[in-house]
Amino acid sequence: MHTSYRRLLLGFRVCWIVAPKPIVNMLSSAGSFLDGGANAPLQKLSLPLMDMTFIRQDTWALQRHFKAKRDFLLRELAGLNITVKWEPTATFYVWADLSALPPPLDDCLVFLEECVKVNVIIVPGVFFDINPRNMRNLHKSKCINFVRFSYGPASKFIVCIII
Repeated sequence: MHTSYRRLLLGFRVCWIVAPKPIVNMLSSAGSFLDGGANAPLQKLSLPLMDMTFIRQDTWALQRHFKAKRDFLLRELAGLNITVKWEPTATFYVWADLSALPPPLDDCLVFLEECVKVNVIIVPGVFFDINPRNMRNLHKSKCINFVRFSYGPASKFIVCIII
C-alpha cells in the first residue's frame, strides 16, 4: 500500500512536514522522492480504489477527458496557423511550431511576452535547447520558432486562453 497513491488517481498524494521554514523549503524542492507515502488511515481508505473495475473506468474517463482537451487545443492552434507536427499521445503537452506566424510572433520569446500580456503562460522552445556553456547565440537556436503548450489546466481556462 505504501506506493498505491502513485499508481491511482491523478494528484492523489497526501504528505506533510513539520519543521523550520528553511528545512521545509529544502525538502519540498526534493518533491515526491521524499514524501514517503500516505499515512495508514488514508491507505486504508484507498482500498476500495484498488477495485480493477473502478480503476479501468477511472482510467478510461481520464483518457476521454484529456483526449477531448487535446483535440480542442489542436483544432484551435491549427485555426491560428500554429502547426503541430506530432500529436501527443501520452502527455499533457503540445510541441508547436510558430514559423507560419508573422514576425515577430514567430519568435518564441516574443510570443511568450505577448502571451503574458493576456495572462497566458507557454514555455518557449529555447528553454529545451541543449546549449552547453552558452556557446550558441540564443536567437540561433533550432528551437526559436517552437513553444510548448499545456492542456493540463481546467478546460474553462483553455477555452478562455484561445478566445
